[in-house]
Amino acid sequence: MNQESSTTTTGRWWSFTWPPLAVAGGLGALELLRGRFQRRRMFLPERYPEGTWDPGAVGLDFEDLWFESGDGVALHGWWLPARAAKCTVLYCHGQTGALGSQVPVLEQLTRRLRANVFAFDYRGYGRSGGSPDEKGLYRDVRAAHRQLTEGIGEDPRRVVLFGHSLGGAVAIDAALEVPVAGLVAQATFTQMRDMAKSFYPNVPLHLVTRNHFRSIDKVGRIAVPKLFVHGERDDKVPLEIGRRLYEAAAEPKEWLALPRRGHHDLVTRGGMPYWLRLLAFCQACVG
Repeated sequence: MNQESSTTTTGRWWSFTWPPLAVAGGLGALELLRGRFQRRRMFLPERYPEGTWDPGAVGLDFEDLWFESGDGVALHGWWLPARAAKCTVLYCHGQTGALGSQVPVLEQLTRRLRANVFAFDYRGYGRSGGSPDEKGLYRDVRAAHRQLTEGIGEDPRRVVLFGHSLGGAVAIDAALEVPVAGLVAQATFTQMRDMAKSFYPNVPLHLVTRNHFRSIDKVGRIAVPKLFVHGERDDKVPLEIGRRLYEAAAEPKEWLALPRRGHHDLVTRGGMPYWLRLLAFCQACVG
């Protein structure tokens, strides 16, 4: 084969090969960018020592606990026992912050609810190792439940899963498998696609969401009592999305919408209607 024909053959081969390679490379780059974008938008962790890491400063008894997730990631949590506790709360915080920013919330839950509280940081948050992703968070809450019931020795029949915002999606997934007395989903969404549509109605980001957190597909299969709480002025998770999640849930279930309340002030500014309802629900769950 002479040089001219060899060059022609190579050119033809390349003309057929480079378009698929370019498409594959472009899709790979898009996937990488999509993953990075979603991680940065979905998970907004604080890392130790940012925040307040001494619940004792507000008079709370607490114990630092370390345990492992299902894939070996080291996780950190706080055990906050209450005097004459009526129940035990396994608390899953939202997408922002870490335990260091949750002290006011944990104080209210411990004292007003008269509950033991076990709160933990997901992977990549606070003092926990690793980096966050959807499947990892699901592993972490199961590990926290195992630490609470087997490590600390709490009776699962006295445990109420309590999740705020993204933590509600984490708690809902756990309630499919782990034994608990009840579930509180606060300021929680149906699935990430609905959130993407709500915040970016003119951009089809919902078509490329990687972290799905499809709670709406799960709540219909959860048999324990469920309380859904939402602020009517929630500017992060629209009220109608929270209501749709409640409507998809199986009985027994309850709905509480709080006027003049937003996304982050339900625990700290919920008032008597909030606490009376929450207390009644938890007491009914544990019998």
